[in-house]
Amino acid sequence: MNRLKRIACSKLALLLISMVTVAVAQPGSPDNNTKLVSRSAIGAWMLNEDPAHPRLNCSVKFLPGRKGQPGFTILGPTRKMPGGVILFSGTDIPSTASPKDIQVELLQQTLPSTRLRATLLPRQPGDAAGALAVAAGDLRQTMKSMRDREHNMQLRLEGSTVFALDYDGLALARGSLFNCLEGRLFAGQTLKEARADIRPLGTSVIKGQAFFKGGLLAAKKYPPKGSEAVGLIWMTDEFKVWYEQVKRDKKMPQHIPLNILKHFLRTKVLDDQGGFMFTNMPAGEYLLIADYSYEKTVNQEEVIGRTDVFVGGNYIGSNAQITVGTYAYQQGLTFEKRVVVPADGQTIEVTLDKSQIMCFLVCF
Repeated sequence: MNRLKRIACSKLALLLISMVTVAVAQPGSPDNNTKLVSRSAIGAWMLNEDPAHPRLNCSVKFLPGRKGQPGFTILGPTRKMPGGVILFSGTDIPSTASPKDIQVELLQQTLPSTRLRATLLPRQPGDAAGALAVAAGDLRQTMKSMRDREHNMQLRLEGSTVFALDYDGLALARGSLFNCLEGRLFAGQTLKEARADIRPLGTSVIKGQAFFKGGLLAAKKYPPKGSEAVGLIWMTDEFKVWYEQVKRDKKMPQHIPLNILKHFLRTKVLDDQGGFMFTNMPAGEYLLIADYSYEKTVNQEEVIGRTDVFVGGNYIGSNAQITVGTYAYQQGLTFEKRVVVPADGQTIEVTLDKSQIMCFLVCF
C-alpha cells in the first residue's frame, strides 16, 4: 500500500511539472538579448532584440503559463525578410515534410471569422509542437488591430481547431516591439534576472543520464534526444507544505502561485544516450523525474484456421492452424530519483534509471 501511495504521489508530481512552463528560458542558456516584458497568471511576453543590428531581428513571444499549451511569436523584419510574420505553435497543428501553403480560419470572440493565408512548417527534430506562419506585411498596422487580450482565440484548418489560446498583455508587448523597431533598447529584465526573481540562482550543476533497462541482457531504452523528458522539483520546506495540501485536496490546482512556480523545471535531453543537465541550481534537495515512452514489441498467437483429421475415412478431430504475429506499441515510463546538492558550486552526476535486473516479474 505504501508503495502504491508513493507511486500515486509521483504521478501527481509529474502532472504538476507538466502543467508548468516557467515564463523564462531554461537554465543554462542565458540570453541577454531576450527580456521579460510582462508576466501574469495566464503567461508571459518575452522580447528578443539584436543590439548589433538595430531595427532588425526584433520579436515578441507569448509563453503560456501551463506546460503543453500553444503559444505564438510575432517576428519583425530581418535582412532576408522585410515584412513581419506571426508564428503559431501547438501540438494540434499537423506536421508536414516540407512547407505547405494553406488557408486557416481565425476565430475571435465577438468578431466575425477571418480567412488567412498561412504556411504549414515542418516540425523540428524532437519537437512535439507543429507550427504555421501567417505573413504580416504591415506589421505595425497588424499589431494595432490586435486586441490586448483574447479568450479562446482559435485557428481552424479544414473545419478542425488546430490552435486555441488565451493571452493578455499584448499592449505592453506591442510597445516594446515598436521601440525595438525604432532602434531603442528595452530596459527590462534579462532572462537571468527574471529567473532570479522567480527562483534563487546558484552555481551548482545536476547532470547525468536517464534510461530504462528491462532485464540483465536487455538494451537500455533512452528518452528521445530533444524531448523534455526529464523534470525536476526543488523540494524546499515551502514546496512540501503546499504539495501536502494539494494531495489532501486530491485536486489539481487551476493556477500555481509564483512562489511555488519556481520549484519546477524541465530540461531537454541532450543526446541519444539520455544525457541531461540543470545549471544555476542552489544547494538543496531535488526530485528528478523521467517521463517518456519507448517502442515495445510482443508476440501473439492467432488461430487462422483448422485442419480436419480423418483416419480410415472417419473424422477423429481438428488441428488449429496457428500463426505468430509481432506487434509494436508505446510503453510509457515514469520513474524518479532523489538528489541532494550539499553546498552551492558543486556538480552532482546522477544516473536516473529504472532497472529490472533483479526482477522475476515487472517491478512497478
